[in-house]
Amino acid sequence: MDIDVTLRDLRLVLEVARRRSFTEAAEAVHISQSALSRAVNDAERRVGARLFTRTTRSVTPTPVGEEFVRTARAILGHHERELRRFALFRDGLGGRVRVAALPSVAATVLPVWVAALREKAPGVVVDIDDTLAHLAIEQVVAGRVDFAVTVDEGLPDGVEFTPLAADRFQVVHRPDHFFRGRRSVGWRELVTEPVVMFGHASSIRTLTDDTFAALGAAPDRIVEAQNIAVIAGLVAAGLGIAAVPSLVLPLMSFAGLEAAELVEPTVDRTLGLVSMPGRPLSPAAGHFADTVRALASDVARWPHGVHEPRHPSNTGTDSTET
Repeated sequence: MDIDVTLRDLRLVLEVARRRSFTEAAEAVHISQSALSRAVNDAERRVGARLFTRTTRSVTPTPVGEEFVRTARAILGHHERELRRFALFRDGLGGRVRVAALPSVAATVLPVWVAALREKAPGVVVDIDDTLAHLAIEQVVAGRVDFAVTVDEGLPDGVEFTPLAADRFQVVHRPDHFFRGRRSVGWRELVTEPVVMFGHASSIRTLTDDTFAALGAAPDRIVEAQNIAVIAGLVAAGLGIAAVPSLVLPLMSFAGLEAAELVEPTVDRTLGLVSMPGRPLSPAAGHFADTVRALASDVARWPHGVHEPRHPSNTGTDSTET
């Protein structure tokens, strides 16, 4: 049979069981003893069993009553915990935020943003998917993530892009390369060098190819790889130099390489927060977005080579997949 009792019924039964007295329980819950007796009798009727043995001197739970008391405590405990959890969710202090990000972002600045959010809202869990630029955007559109932190190229209609930073391209080389000690290197100077490039599936490759095409020049010797660590290893082995965005440099630090800004022209990728306007966000997701915008506006928090973006995006910027 179905048992239809209210949370109030559970609390009243627990109070009687705790105090072993209708008189004291009634005083504790601020109702009359007769009203409490009627409520407990009604609960027993709906439960289909007597919950208390009553005498003129004592009130004792029956075996069924003892089990009901255990059940009531569990139900009320779960109810209170879930309401506390919901209150945290409502206030943006709990819940889950799903973010897709370029690997270079996920490994460098995103952890700083998540740590700052955790200080304010320790109950919020941030799930991070480091992935390629186009896949990150697809996940936002499909609703599998709340945000993507990616670049502003190739965005479909209907998405919102909030610029966060401009990521300047650098050339990386061995410490014994003749570029050593220079603060900047022209793109044309790369033409005579063996260049380690991302494969054609990468938009870094597209951007570097477009830059060389605009200059009417191209490297004679190219070595291809897909992974940042592999490219760093190839450069460290003396097999060439490489052009990468500044946020990629920390991921290459193990290789002991040096870097210089690429100029004539300077090339940036604009990083930003991608979301779907009009799609309701959880309070925690809104809190995350506010935290990211606040921290990203402080240029000093970004690594060297990353600066404030032009609005809405930088000319000559393309997406990257690192």
